[in-house]
Amino acid sequence: MLARADHAVTLIERAPQVGPVGAGFLLQPSGQVVLRHLNLLEAIIPHSEPIHALRAFTARGQPLVHLRYSTAGPEACAYGVHRGLLFETLHAAIRAESITLALDQPIDSWRNQGSQVAAVNVRGDSVGPFDLLVAADGSRSTLRQTLNPDQPSGDYDIGAMWAVGPSTQVKQYLHQVTDGTRHLLGLLPIGGGRCNVFWSLAVTQMESVRGRGIAAWRDEVVRLSPLAAEPLDNLTTFDQVTFTGYRHLTPQRIHTDRLVLIGDAAHATSPHLGQGANLALLDAECLAASLEAADSPLAAFQHYRRTRASQIRYYSALSWALTPFFQSKMQLLGWGRDIALPIMAAISPLRREMERAMAGLRQGFFQDSPQ
Repeated sequence: MLARADHAVTLIERAPQVGPVGAGFLLQPSGQVVLRHLNLLEAIIPHSEPIHALRAFTARGQPLVHLRYSTAGPEACAYGVHRGLLFETLHAAIRAESITLALDQPIDSWRNQGSQVAAVNVRGDSVGPFDLLVAADGSRSTLRQTLNPDQPSGDYDIGAMWAVGPSTQVKQYLHQVTDGTRHLLGLLPIGGGRCNVFWSLAVTQMESVRGRGIAAWRDEVVRLSPLAAEPLDNLTTFDQVTFTGYRHLTPQRIHTDRLVLIGDAAHATSPHLGQGANLALLDAECLAASLEAADSPLAAFQHYRRTRASQIRYYSALSWALTPFFQSKMQLLGWGRDIALPIMAAISPLRREMERAMAGLRQGFFQDSPQ
């Protein structure tokens, strides 16, 4: 966005070389709007899976909730997208816009240089200077820590294992199965006959799962849902599985006069709402527009913070409130969830609010995006 507005842009990347990595994610209707504005959505849709609904069940096979994207519009849907596809699409756009890519630059601080600012890598070398820095270094952002040195890490004691495999049975919907609050299994088709498998567990259990071996873990997952057998069948080692923990935090400071945080660096949450990448896309679009309209980086950052505050507060609060009902040590919450969710989904106004929130279209507690 900034390059197309005739700014000279350098993309600073910590990895020594870049390539498609990671599993799948949900590209919500909210995030699709941003990629459509960039004329990049058309490159992603043909290789992704349209997702028309979320279907969740208990471990006993009882329906928990069935939410549809059609509430957001008659042809609305999400897309199951492999992160590698999004990477390839953005990487091609970076090359087309002649954006400078600085590799092998793990940035851990910054310094002002007169009226400009430089990024500083872990070796103490400066990159820059630039008129401003946009820190998009994720939920474990080191640059966020420089702005908020006394803030706790926000680590959950829960995390997940992710894997990708073939699937012919789960199509056009996100399938979830809950086992109390101990485990949450998700099956997300991501196009090309592939499926992303998500398995939640306590962080402290990850080593013991590894110790039992890949076959034992696969059997445990398949016992919860036989639909997981096909995508997990080709796994032979845990090297094919991604282990990750989660954080939840909203820092007090997200900018100085030359440095600003966006995406998970500015508002880390658990992935249960499927909004992380989409909120980051909306952040980027808002920041780019703010920089075009303002007469200084500081004024742009302040406008960006105010504009994004309501939606970020809403989804951060919703994620914080819902996470213990799906992943925690409090089994009573799981029993309450199994009773309450079907009742809530049966009440039309409540179900509509749940579906609008799922699509990423809520702008705040009392604000909604237009249809």
